[in-house]
Amino acid sequence: TGYSALCFAEALPDDGQVITCDIDEQSVALAKTYWAKSPDGGKIEARLGPAIETLITLSGPFDLIFIDADKINYLKYYRRALELIAPRGVILIDNVLWSGEVLKSEGVDSSTVAIQELNQIIASDRKVKAVLVTIRDGIFMVRKA
Repeated sequence: TGYSALCFAEALPDDGQVITCDIDEQSVALAKTYWAKSPDGGKIEARLGPAIETLITLSGPFDLIFIDADKINYLKYYRRALELIAPRGVILIDNVLWSGEVLKSEGVDSSTVAIQELNQIIASDRKVKAVLVTIRDGIFMVRKA
């Protein structure tokens, strides 16, 4: 519904911009109806298409990148986000606890395995500082060290 994008837009200065990536045309259309009702909706630009393709077309630096998409590609999104983020920027990655599924070692699906791998890479990467916020489904806050 574009709720997160609108929350980010409301926190920005007048010249700030939010770029969203979405593959669902109907979701974008619905979000735009809500954005149009907000004085900050004009700060949001929706890009329609697979997120990884959209990320390739972007050039940074970005102050904030929020990742909340198909979990299988989280590591690809994270690696591209590291290239796009400003030196003191923050990458937020949603759903990193995945309803507790990341704690299991057997019988997990491919999304869980992908999130487990991402979590391990972030935790062991000396080039970043990361904090795991354990509210709801978990959010990693990452910035370059």
